[in-house]
This record gives sequence, C-alpha cells and structure tokens, in this order.
Amino acid sequence: MVEAERTGRGIGLETLTGIRERVRLRKPQRATLHGWAFAQLSSFIAYKARRAGVPVVFVDACYTSQTCCRCGRVDRKSRASQSKFDCRSCGFVEHADVNASYNIAARAARMWECGAESAAPVPG
Repeated sequence: MVEAERTGRGIGLETLTGIRERVRLRKPQRATLHGWAFAQLSSFIAYKARRAGVPVVFVDACYTSQTCCRCGRVDRKSRASQSKFDCRSCGFVEHADVNASYNIAARAARMWECGAESAAPVPG
C-alpha cells in the first residue's frame, strides 16, 4: 500500500471467485484452503487502498500461473513445479508466484489503460 501510494500507482488483485472449486488438493491441504478468507483479504486491501487514494482493479486470475510474463505463451508444462516457472518457449525462469504477479500487474495496467475505474469501496 505504502509503495503504491508513494509511486502513484495502483494495485491489481486477482478475482478469486470460485477458487475453492477450481483447485484439486489432498485432504490435509483442503482444510487450510477453506480456512483462508480470500474475500475478506481483498476487501481489506481495497478498503485501505481507497483510504490512501490508491486505485484498485480486480483481474481475471485464469492462466496467470501458466503464462510466461516475458513472451506471453500459455503452457501448463512451463509450470515445472509448485514454485518454479520455466517457459518452454523462450527459456525464461522465475519463481512461479513472481511470474504470476507480473502477469496480474500487466493485466491491471491494461485495464487502467482502457479506462477502468477503481473497484475499491468508498469508506463510509
């Protein structure tokens, strides 16, 4: 939040609607997943952003972890492991979460370029 406010940038967040239904996990991991409050976290971030005057947009999360942020190729096999992204097209290697965050940031930037308004609620 502080960095976005300081640099005059916005925040892009994934739309995580249906995440619990989309992922397949082992039994011990299911309890952890269902214990996370995705909507509440997004809501808190959006609320704090609005108070700080930082715009927020929500972007489609589909394929952000399978898309190379450098060349744009989508290939599920590039996701070498839970933590490693290794593009089979251009050879780009990065932590999978970092690669996905670059894709989310790029989608958010495109939305702002197209005139998207902040999705952060007005504090009241």
